[in-house]
Amino acid sequence: MRRCSIPRFVCLSLVWLAAGRMTPVVCADESAAVEHSPEAVAFYEEQVKPILVAKCHKCHGSEGEAEGELRLISRARVLDGGELGPAVDLDDPDSSPLIEAINYDGLEMPPSGKLPAEQIAVLERWVRQGLPWTPGDEPAVVEQSGASDEETRLAAGRDYWAYQPITRPDVPAVENERWTRSPIDAFVLARLEAKGLAPAPPADRAALLRRATFDLTGLPPTPEEVDAFLADDAPDAFERVVERLLASPQYGEKWGRHWLDLVRYGETDGYERDSAKPNAWRYRDYVIRAFNDDKPYDRFVLEQLAGDELDDRSIDSLIATGYYRLGLWDDEPVDADQAYYDSLDDVVSTTGQTFLGMTIGCARCHGHKIDPVPQHDYYRLLAYFHNIYRDIEQLDFKKKAFTLNTQREIATDEQRAAHQAAAAEHEAQLAQLAEQVREFEDRIFDALTPPEQEDARASDKVRATLLAERREAVLMPEELQEYLARKDEHEKLKQSTVAPLPLALAIKENGREAPDTFVLVRGSVHAPGEQVEPGVPTVLGMDDPEVTAPADDAESSGRRLALARWLVDEANPLTARVMANRLWQHHFGRGLVRSSNDFGLAGSPPTHPRLLDWLASELVTSNWSLKQMHRRIMLSSVYQMASVDDPAGLAADPTNDLYWKFDMRRLTAEEVRDAVLAVTGQLNLKMGGPSVYTDIPAEVLAGASRPEVAWGKSSDEDRHRRSIYVHVKRSLAEPVLKTFDSPDTETSCAVRFVTTVPTQSLSMLNGAFFHEQAAALAERLEREAGGEPRDQVARALTLALSRAPSDEEVARGADLIAAWQKDDGVNARTALEFYCLLVLNLNEFVYLD
Repeated sequence: MRRCSIPRFVCLSLVWLAAGRMTPVVCADESAAVEHSPEAVAFYEEQVKPILVAKCHKCHGSEGEAEGELRLISRARVLDGGELGPAVDLDDPDSSPLIEAINYDGLEMPPSGKLPAEQIAVLERWVRQGLPWTPGDEPAVVEQSGASDEETRLAAGRDYWAYQPITRPDVPAVENERWTRSPIDAFVLARLEAKGLAPAPPADRAALLRRATFDLTGLPPTPEEVDAFLADDAPDAFERVVERLLASPQYGEKWGRHWLDLVRYGETDGYERDSAKPNAWRYRDYVIRAFNDDKPYDRFVLEQLAGDELDDRSIDSLIATGYYRLGLWDDEPVDADQAYYDSLDDVVSTTGQTFLGMTIGCARCHGHKIDPVPQHDYYRLLAYFHNIYRDIEQLDFKKKAFTLNTQREIATDEQRAAHQAAAAEHEAQLAQLAEQVREFEDRIFDALTPPEQEDARASDKVRATLLAERREAVLMPEELQEYLARKDEHEKLKQSTVAPLPLALAIKENGREAPDTFVLVRGSVHAPGEQVEPGVPTVLGMDDPEVTAPADDAESSGRRLALARWLVDEANPLTARVMANRLWQHHFGRGLVRSSNDFGLAGSPPTHPRLLDWLASELVTSNWSLKQMHRRIMLSSVYQMASVDDPAGLAADPTNDLYWKFDMRRLTAEEVRDAVLAVTGQLNLKMGGPSVYTDIPAEVLAGASRPEVAWGKSSDEDRHRRSIYVHVKRSLAEPVLKTFDSPDTETSCAVRFVTTVPTQSLSMLNGAFFHEQAAALAERLEREAGGEPRDQVARALTLALSRAPSDEEVARGADLIAAWQKDDGVNARTALEFYCLLVLNLNEFVYLD
């Protein structure tokens, strides 16, 4: 079970929830005054008390907030118990939940590891003796103040900036008005002027074009695109570049990849077998289409969370619900009930972080330790999803794991009609061939003797043998040839099937009635607490969305649609803020809130809170159009600044929080691989469809549990498709992509690590992929630049760097090629390949600006 990173200690409040049975309540006033012998009291002092202090008092002592309202500080407190009842049954000591828990009989206490046998024996003896205790040994209770009080924390949390309503701020006045192209510039410049800083000059036009092209398509501009932009002196030249890039099909592939990071996109289940998720690629293609079509973000949210519950649902909206199926899935869980809630937790945590920027998952086992999110809020949110996953035909979890990889048919009416027609034609052909074969075989059968016919009727095997033996004697040669041909055709047709109707990995609920949801004490499915109803985070101060009663023939409860509509309600202060921040993040390298999945108290505060609210307001008023937001951001002076250092800026703001310059960045893993393929001329821009497999070294495959079936094989053409179409296997990452920090797919990845490690350089210098592509680039240069080394060098640098090289750079490259031939004795083609490999290793190739 995944848990948040904050350490958790033993929770004794679990112990009296055993096997669905509550122990009888014993009145503490009647039982606490029992006198025990001096020997029993001494036994408590010397052997029992040290165990309680060492193992239990951290969470159930006299100080702080007691877990489950249980304090193990006196006999009376133990018998009073906590919010769920007593831990010891004095009438039947051996069946006390405390005894069952320390023996790991259903419950496990402490969860960090079972107590030694001698300590278990001590506690069992103590319970059987009737809980002897030192008279008067009850320390005063010291409660924590402030943050430990749930209501106080919620009240204080409502004043936190992220939970405040979004109001469109006034655009600030600035001194250097000529620099501002948009309100965005004014918000940034006002902060700079307040600090006495000036923005960097505009970026070089070639650098700006390369920046924008990678930002929107993930690919480098072609030399022809560079030449056209540099020759265009019109004031709206860059604006038209942005429009061209937004209209490119490659835009959806680039920005769809950002979204796939957030929703933990993977095409396998993980764990030991790491089996494939059938048709998961359809969700990837849906995301790419959504970005290319500029699907309004509010609709994008609705379709993924409740696409099957929409009145105007479509094939795309059904595919969108594959969102729920993308996570890890244990196909052989030790505790299937717990695994079921682990998968629900995956959905709750991913939804909270992706759409709300809230780490709600940290409240699964107790109230959030940092943010004002009580534990019951976690389970109120879980209730919206509680009707998914569990297959109604597989309620016995002890024997069968729940169904996760649900497939739904997504055929159009035309496809269904064509499928029926093809199936009918298939059956008709089978019948026709069967009849033709039967006619021949009846003739052969009639030629058998009566005893042989009787044997043939009794055994199909005998019949087949006799027919084979006599057919040449009965049939003419041309008849025999026709018979064998029809028979073979019939057997082949029997083995073939009509192409199935298309299926998609999608959500399916268990009907219109959702199950009851309970708070799980310490997150354990075996310790249900209070029942809760669906609801949204209390700290936001919003009414819980009303769930419309589903129709009698409905397949689902309607809860997810209610939640999705609440998420995109304009009154929700988080959804628009979070998405606006993500747009900024992927244009500037980091968000205005750097912790873009965590807008909570443990996250980073916004560097420009008023700008963030302006962007969020703009997103909503622009009908949630993401392309419109790209235009707003990219046409600003802030986006078009150069990546040049300034001593004053470095001294006053070394991390560039104020955006006095544009930050340089390394290409992402996908951009590195795709840019190499684009420069060498090998890139295949085919879109969509099942994922493809690159060549993976045998040494890498050897690490898989079943190397022979761990990875597929694609054609050379498919191997050169864009990286977004490469199969995403959780237990076997594509080596080139992994080397350059492709995302972890187990949880939502909001910000990728960007490392600089020796394996990157080693891979680029020695890896098979880069050597293969260096040879392809050399072939392209010979084809496009002829045999003159200077022309080849110039073309190579132009392709790779998206700019015209200097005479010095060309001369240096030509000299290198000549030196390799002269000093190392290599031929002209090999020397050119060496130079091509060098070009693909240039810092300027893998870094922007």
